[in-house]
Amino acid sequence: MDAMEVTSIYSAKALEYVVAVGYLLLFVPYWRFVNGSQGLRQPLRAGAPARRPESWFALPDGLFFHPGHGWAKTNGGEFVTVGYDDFAHKLIGPVDALDLPPVGASLAQGEPAWKFAIGNKSVDMLSPVGGTVVARNDAAIAASGRIEDPYNDGWLLKVKPTRWVSDTKQLLEGELARRWVESVADRLRMQVGPEVGQVLQDGGVPVHGIAQELDPEHWDEIARGYLRS
Repeated sequence: MDAMEVTSIYSAKALEYVVAVGYLLLFVPYWRFVNGSQGLRQPLRAGAPARRPESWFALPDGLFFHPGHGWAKTNGGEFVTVGYDDFAHKLIGPVDALDLPPVGASLAQGEPAWKFAIGNKSVDMLSPVGGTVVARNDAAIAASGRIEDPYNDGWLLKVKPTRWVSDTKQLLEGELARRWVESVADRLRMQVGPEVGQVLQDGGVPVHGIAQELDPEHWDEIARGYLRS
């Protein structure tokens, strides 16, 4: 392979990355416009897990969601807790390893922040916020294949955000987030086989590890198609 071919390959990869990032930056404003976000940002009843009967994936109140399926929560202080949502949790399923950035690492919104690995394949997930890592959940690393709740014990990082107010403009919450995740569920429903789809439409619950169930050899490609990494 000559230098020109190598340059062409890297140029193509760079273009793909730019297109992916551009998509994420435009997605939330477009989604807010289409769904009429004015009036949708009112908080719902606090506390209870906000799951509709037709929804496959839990979306608790009080969280901000990134289109890459990461979430962020402010506790009213200077730090933000960050993790991955129930869709990503069920999509990827049990993993062999969870790679988190070290304390002191810098994160950028929409950039790779942590990685799940199964065998020799891995998938990066994008940070919902920019900032500096001040703590990480080492218990989640130890229990990476046995995390049951990605919103509580399964939180991943605590971050000191650099542009929290600005970052929230690219995030979804409340009813807007629910409409978004249900549209993602509709897309998934079209991708699964007829038998699985019928079970889900009748109220069944997705298996833990949907991507691996769909294609054990190429689960990582399926996951990337939803997680935008």
